[in-house]
Amino acid sequence: MEHSSARTPYRIGLIHYVPQGDPFVSTEDIADFKRAMERLGYEAGRNVVYDERYGERDKALTQRQVEEMLASGPDLICSFLTNPNIALKDTMAATGRHVPVLCWATDLKEAGLIESYRRPGGNFTGFTYEPFHQWLKVRLLKLAVPGLQRVGHLYNPTYSPAPAVMRELKQAAESMGLEFRLYEALRLEQLQPAIDAMRADGCGAAVAGPHEFLNRNGEMLGKAFLAAGIAATGNQMSIARAGGLASFNPPKKRGWPLMAQVAERILQGTPPAEIPIERSLRGVLTLNLRTARALGLQLPDSLIEEADVLID
Repeated sequence: MEHSSARTPYRIGLIHYVPQGDPFVSTEDIADFKRAMERLGYEAGRNVVYDERYGERDKALTQRQVEEMLASGPDLICSFLTNPNIALKDTMAATGRHVPVLCWATDLKEAGLIESYRRPGGNFTGFTYEPFHQWLKVRLLKLAVPGLQRVGHLYNPTYSPAPAVMRELKQAAESMGLEFRLYEALRLEQLQPAIDAMRADGCGAAVAGPHEFLNRNGEMLGKAFLAAGIAATGNQMSIARAGGLASFNPPKKRGWPLMAQVAERILQGTPPAEIPIERSLRGVLTLNLRTARALGLQLPDSLIEEADVLID
């Protein structure tokens, strides 16, 4: 398929917060998006030029990259994690340089990126979890842990969507007849004490995060939750692998190829303000059956059948 415009090749910025090939957060999303664009006829070096940046988990570096990217006047920017999303939003507001942004975010509305999911109303559009994603975590724990009464939430409020996630988890827990308790952890040395406090308070299950800091420390957290006898879930595959009970991973493997079609609409002139946020993609459920056995849990067959990935 040929694509022509008064301004070709199109210029697309691609910005991730973590290093390329990061062991905790996949950066394959960028390659997946570019391959999907190529299937639509957008070939790098011919009719599209990519400006690909990785922030190396450095907020100052990410900010500089965002400023440089916006100053270059691209046709579109794809942002793959929360920190560049926020940097783009704030820098566009401060400089008056407005560029369409296609992004993934846990909660675009809470982060101040959009006005509504049906009509974003600004520079951002993209995709996120299906509605009631947080309720699914609490539902899983209630189904998995017989007699569950109390759920703890390992919480880092420095992540922009975290307050909305916390409110939704609390609402879900209380609607299911569970007590909800909050355990804040901003630094590595606060993680083990938070889990110890959950155990002392009688939390039979926990939801971790979301927060990239927790993902990076997933091995430690998974082992600590298991040692404490707490069935844990969250968005972090690293926790589930190391001893958590489950994870609901972002549906990025399906989402970013789908976003190539949205990118084409933007390149052809549709404002992101008019493109609804994609919320039809189900999170990828991983269940750790080894952890279930270690915790003495007999998971319902119906729950096991829901899983996309089983660790056994």
